[in-house]
Amino acid sequence: MEADKLFEKISREVPSSCKGKIVAIDVESGKYFLGDSELEAYKTAVKGSSAKRFVFRRIGFKATHFVGAC
Repeated sequence: MEADKLFEKISREVPSSCKGKIVAIDVESGKYFLGDSELEAYKTAVKGSSAKRFVFRRIGFKATHFVGAC
């Protein structure tokens, strides 16, 4: 998936102080937008991109959310 490759690149670009932040990725353009929550990242993304769809990931983690038992 293209979003996975973009997320790997973004993870290398952002400083370690961004660990735990949410990134909204515009897969078509490669632009990304950071926020402390999905809503915050989305609001920033719609202002800075003409895209209507974004992929969300959490910096420093494999998943944005985890539900269930370990």
